[in-house]
Amino acid sequence: MPFVSKTVEVEAPAEAIMGIVADFESYPLWNDEIKGCWVLARYDDGRPSQLRLDVVVQGQSGTFITAVYYPGDNQIQTVLQQGEFFEKQEQKFSVVPMGATSLLTVDLDVETKLPIPAQFVKKAIGDTLDYLAGNLKTRAEELSAGS
Repeated sequence: MPFVSKTVEVEAPAEAIMGIVADFESYPLWNDEIKGCWVLARYDDGRPSQLRLDVVVQGQSGTFITAVYYPGDNQIQTVLQQGEFFEKQEQKFSVVPMGATSLLTVDLDVETKLPIPAQFVKKAIGDTLDYLAGNLKTRAEELSAGS
C-alpha cells in the first residue's frame, strides 16, 4: 500500500525537533487531529514504548495503540498495534542536523482495512503528512525562536 515521505527544512536544532516528537503527551498542543495521547508503557530508560492516541482525521474519530521504537540517533518510529481504519501504520521521524537548521523527514506507510484505491489513500496520507510536517516545523521554529 502507499508509502509517503515528506522532508522539510526547519530553522531549529535537531535536539529541539526530536524533543517535540518525543513529547507525545503534548501532541494535542500542536496537532489538532490528536485529541489525546497517553503513554501506556515505558522502556527501562524511561522513554515511552507504547501509546494510546485518540484522533479525529478527516472527520473520522479513532483510537490507536502504537509501539514506539528508537532505531537510531535522531529517529523515532511508531508502529500501529491496534486501531480502526488501518491494518498497518508505520511512521518514522528522522532529523539531520545542518548547522543552524535541520532536515526533518516524516515517512508514513499504511495499509487500510477497507478496499480503497491506492491513489486515494496516497493522496489522503500525503495531505496528512503535509499537515503533520508543517505543524511540527512551526512548533519547532516557534519554540526555538522563544528560547
